[in-house]
Amino acid sequence: MDIYLKRAILHIIDREAGDPVYSQVELDLTTEYIRDYLTKKIQKLSTPQTKTGVLIEDSAVGQLAKQAEDNFTYFSEQLVARWYDIYQQSEDAPSADVFIVLYEMDTRLYAALLKVNYTDAYTHFVEADENGIQNKLIINRAILGGKTQKADEGITIELETLSYELIEKKYTFSGDKGAYFSTKVIESEPLPSLEENVKVIKKVAEKIGQKFEAPSYDVVADVKEAVFETIEETGQIDAKEVAEKVFKDNITAQMAFQEEVKEKGFVDNAPMLREVKEISEKKYGKQKLKLSNGIELIVPLDVYRNTDLIEFVNNPDGTISVTIKNVEEVINRL
Repeated sequence: MDIYLKRAILHIIDREAGDPVYSQVELDLTTEYIRDYLTKKIQKLSTPQTKTGVLIEDSAVGQLAKQAEDNFTYFSEQLVARWYDIYQQSEDAPSADVFIVLYEMDTRLYAALLKVNYTDAYTHFVEADENGIQNKLIINRAILGGKTQKADEGITIELETLSYELIEKKYTFSGDKGAYFSTKVIESEPLPSLEENVKVIKKVAEKIGQKFEAPSYDVVADVKEAVFETIEETGQIDAKEVAEKVFKDNITAQMAFQEEVKEKGFVDNAPMLREVKEISEKKYGKQKLKLSNGIELIVPLDVYRNTDLIEFVNNPDGTISVTIKNVEEVINRL
């Protein structure tokens, strides 16, 4: 995805210092490292944990979004002020820098809020006095994560449709830990993330599988394969298709699975990120197996189902033998 940055500004949220420090001057987007940093942060908001939804047009953030293009500095300050009004009520939410970015992607205009928490890092400090120059080792407590790290929290909003992608964290408010960004800042209930949906599917499939005496490792493998294949085919997760792929000819198990996943919060055929196929290939395109004897295997899906390459045999004593076949070369990497 090609991202064209149009405007960006940085606001400082130091919980110990008090109120936010709002910048009155935008970041210089002619500087390559600034463009590179912000672009990577936007790209990394698309993850298995990302939730999607649409803002209500009459909501506070929905109304603010209308001003993003024509009055960017005002929009950025008001958006951060609304977010911080909630954020500061948390007992454990950390200090951070917040970037507000206006950008184009595929000819569509977006606004993003990217929160990057501070981390501690050691550095040197040169001090001169009457005794001479002294090089000191100090801790800098306001270091930002590198460009390869995703933002700790963030939201991107397509300004025309008000559709959004959100990564939020849980913090403690009045002794209770929970999400706050969706419920209080944007006042919107997003759809479950890809990861949340798959967790529901996996848990229910294992439960249904136990009732029909299906091996747990086989059920999980089938779930990953079914999720991967349905996303590759349709760009979505279809509970019916997953049920058919996992439980095959067992109609009773299929129906029980479909009923229970919906009860547990699974959203069928939910709209997903445009990068969902790439994400699913990385996360679900391989089987990761950990055997009880300590051996760990990472097996591509096409290899996992090929008995000429790998085979699982149930032994009479209840143990399982794993046979890896037709290997031409073994490479031992340090």
